[in-house]
Amino acid sequence: MPDPADPWTEKEVHAKLLWFQKPIGDALKCAACRLPPRIDRQIRTMRQYPSHLPSCALRLLAALRAISVCGAVSVCGATGCSHADRMRPTIEAYSRGAYAKAASTYEPLLKERRKSNKDRLLYELEAGSIDRALGAEAHSPEVDAQSMAAFGFADEETWQYLDSEPDIRISEQAAAILTNQTVITYRATTYDRIMCSTYQALNHLDRGDLASAGVSLRRAYEWQRDAVAKNAKEIEGLEAKADEAAREKNYDAKAAMNDPRTKSGLDSAYGAIRDMTGYAEFAVPYSTYLQSLQQMLTGRSDDAAQATVGFRKVAGMLRESDRTYVLEDARAGEDASIGKRPPPMVYILVESGMGPALEEFKISIPLFIRQVPYVGASFPVLKFKPGGPSGFTARAGSASYASTQLTDMDAVIAGDFNRRLPAIIALTLISSASKAVGTYFLQEAALNRNKETAWLVSIAGAIYQVATNSADLRIWLTLPKEVLYARFPAPADGMISLDLGDGQRIGPIAVESNGSTVVHIRVPSSGATPALRTMRFPVH
Repeated sequence: MPDPADPWTEKEVHAKLLWFQKPIGDALKCAACRLPPRIDRQIRTMRQYPSHLPSCALRLLAALRAISVCGAVSVCGATGCSHADRMRPTIEAYSRGAYAKAASTYEPLLKERRKSNKDRLLYELEAGSIDRALGAEAHSPEVDAQSMAAFGFADEETWQYLDSEPDIRISEQAAAILTNQTVITYRATTYDRIMCSTYQALNHLDRGDLASAGVSLRRAYEWQRDAVAKNAKEIEGLEAKADEAAREKNYDAKAAMNDPRTKSGLDSAYGAIRDMTGYAEFAVPYSTYLQSLQQMLTGRSDDAAQATVGFRKVAGMLRESDRTYVLEDARAGEDASIGKRPPPMVYILVESGMGPALEEFKISIPLFIRQVPYVGASFPVLKFKPGGPSGFTARAGSASYASTQLTDMDAVIAGDFNRRLPAIIALTLISSASKAVGTYFLQEAALNRNKETAWLVSIAGAIYQVATNSADLRIWLTLPKEVLYARFPAPADGMISLDLGDGQRIGPIAVESNGSTVVHIRVPSSGATPALRTMRFPVH
């Protein structure tokens, strides 16, 4: 119990313990080299009353000020940078089309992450995208090989989870309740796996290897099928684990979600995102389309019949205004399936803009304890980025062809996020609340024994909660915002050009006048340097 001679009452001592945690926590979270003025003032105020603070607290306050002066307090040093923090210089360079700069800033990150399996998969996906863009710009077979190796590692690493039970992930989620979601090994989302196989297929098409491209695209389809088969079971399992953890921790997560303050915060963050459903059955139209196109390019009538079915599936996924070209593809597939030779064609695929990032936001959640009614909890939320060129016009001879949207990747990513969101919210609530409640009762017990010990418990509690109260912000950042598309007959002179919606003109581009050409372009933002690849398939 507190000393009766102490001018602070027991209630005030406990309040000061909680207040003392705030400057420590903010200091540990501070991204700047010096403590913010507000935190500095809190520490100065507490130092004005040394008779009320035990020696351990005074020593820590002095250390905090010394650390702030010498510039040693940083996010990365104290609590660990998020994926977005580490990737920021790379993404800034990549988004403006400075692919060589992006690759150079990324190289040490990738080297470090290759030492551990926890995040390596995600970093290999980013490496594959960056090297693919750089290889197109630099016309470098060596860089292209690096892209293929990165996607190859990610593809094989995830392939082991095909048809596997989701219990591995569920058990990790349960263990993360004591820490946070960032400790879980990154195993990739469904769309990660589909897009990894899709990009590897594009790498094979760059080399003219239709057979290997077909293998990769079949893998992409298998990931879609796998998700349909077991997603519901995995979500149910995660929610069951959350319910079980809530009972063990004696915390009512459902009541917390219905708390007015918590509900308002969640609705404000997730309201618009919840309306984004993505495509049915985990489909990514871009990948399905490329599989059908690969089948058409083989020149075999049985493959053309399969391609026809695929093109029709894609048409059903798109808005009516975006179906024209794909329906033309389906008619061409029908003709090819009965032996009619398709005319020379040009297929334009433009990956525009940058997909969303994950950001952390904090809201107050109820602890259902009178002395400490609320505590802060960190949740992930998707942050959508401004688009790249909103369209393009292809020109061939005297004809012009306007683009349509083939895939809304923002919708794909948001749809996957929404499927997992209820479990994310429940597990975050339980994890944050259980840690805060545990710290509170440890402080309470220590306070009843020795006030000096209570300060130490308060300090340890602040460090523990700050170190573990972080949202999982890992996401594949170099994916596009959308994929645009056009198809048209190859011109007799074998030359085309493109006018992008941001005013850039690309071309002239040489295409096959007696065969098919796939033109693939990555434009991360308006005005960014386009990364262009031309894949030519002449008829022999």
